[in-house]
Amino acid sequence: MRTRHREEFLVTTASALQTARSARDFLASFPAILRRHFQLEPCIIYFKEPDGNIFKPYSDDAPADPLPLIPEEADLIESFTGRSEPMADGLETRIYFELFDRDTHGLLSRNGINLIIPLHARSYFRGLLLARVDGRSLADIRALTVAVQAAAVMFIPLIEAERLEFANDKNFYRLFKFDRLVLVGQMAASLAHELRTPLTTVLFEATAIKGRTGSDGAIAASCDKIHREIGRAGRLVESLLVFSKFKGLNLSRFPLREFVERTLAEIPPKKIPDSVAVRVQAEREILVTSDSDRLKQVFMNVLFNALEAMSAQGGGSIDIRIYSEYDELPRNIHHIIAILDSGPGISDAIKDRVLEPFFTTKKEGTGLGLYISYSIMKTLKGDLEIHSSSQGTQVNLILPVR
Repeated sequence: MRTRHREEFLVTTASALQTARSARDFLASFPAILRRHFQLEPCIIYFKEPDGNIFKPYSDDAPADPLPLIPEEADLIESFTGRSEPMADGLETRIYFELFDRDTHGLLSRNGINLIIPLHARSYFRGLLLARVDGRSLADIRALTVAVQAAAVMFIPLIEAERLEFANDKNFYRLFKFDRLVLVGQMAASLAHELRTPLTTVLFEATAIKGRTGSDGAIAASCDKIHREIGRAGRLVESLLVFSKFKGLNLSRFPLREFVERTLAEIPPKKIPDSVAVRVQAEREILVTSDSDRLKQVFMNVLFNALEAMSAQGGGSIDIRIYSEYDELPRNIHHIIAILDSGPGISDAIKDRVLEPFFTTKKEGTGLGLYISYSIMKTLKGDLEIHSSSQGTQVNLILPVR
C-alpha cells in the first residue's frame, strides 16, 4: 500500500469524524470508507456499546442474515483484548476461526470473513474489523492493519471522551437531584400532615351542605365536585406520606428474570391491551440482593407509564431487557432492568422535567410517581435513568452488586 493511499484514507476518516453529529455516529460511515479505499468485501466493524458490555455491528452491506450482537465474554472478543496483530485465516489459524465461528453462530463463514483486525487506541480495546481479503500479500495485510489502527487512534479517544463527558454530566445531575430529593422529602412530611386537617374539614362541611340542600341540583352537583377534588387532594397527600416515610429495607436475594416474570403475571389481563406486546429478554440468570417489594413498586409504575403511552397511540411493543454492565473494570458491575417502549417518546419541552416532583401531563396525575420511583431506587443504592427519542422511551432501573 502506498503512503499516499494511506494518507488519503486518513484524511477521509478525519473529515467524516468532523462532519458526523457525534464521534459514535461516525461508526456507521466507517465501513463504507474502508470499502472505498481498500476494496474490502464484505467489511464489518464491531464496536463496544456504552451500555451492556456488548459489541454492536456496523456495516453498509445488507447481509442476508442479520448481524448478531456479540457479548464481551465471547471468544472472538476476548481473544483480541490484548492482541494488536491481525489474524488471517490459514493453516495455523484455522482452529481459531472455527472456534470464533461456533461462538458467533456462523458469523464468519456466512460472510466469508478471513481477516480480523483489532481496534486499539492507547489502553482501550474497543472493537474489531472483520473483512474478506483475497489474493493479498502479507505485506498488504500489514499495511492495511497499520492504516486501520491509525484511524482507530483517531476516533476511539473521541468516542471515549464523549462517553466520559456524558457520564460526568449524569453523575452531576444525579447528585443535584438527590440533594433536592432529601429537601423535598422533609418538606413533604410536614406539608402532608398540615393538609390533612383542613381537607377533612372541607369534606365534612360539603357533605353537610349537600344533606341540607339535597333538592337543589346545582348545589348537589357542586358538592359532588368538591368531593372529587378533595379525593384527588387526598391521594396527593397519601403520595406525599409514602414519599416521606421510607421504612427500613427488607433485603433478600432473588433472580431478576423470575422477579420480572412473576410481577408481570400478577398484572390483571385487562391492564395490558391486546394491541401491546410485552417481551422479556435476559442475557443470563442474574441474582440480585435488594428489596423486592420496593423494586416491584418502581417496576410497576414505569411499566404502567409505558402501557399508557402505548394505549394512547393505539398499540405497540414493550421490551424488558435484563442484563449486567460494568464501567472499565468488572468489579464496577451493575445489574439493569431496561423497559423500552415504541411510543412517541418524551417531547424536548418536558424531557428535563419528568423527574421533578408534582410535574405531570396526566389529567388525574399527582406528578409524584416517577419522583417517588427515583427516590426508591436511590434508597436501594441504585439509580433510575430515562432516555427518550422519537423512536420511544427507555427507562433503566439500575441495581448495584451488594
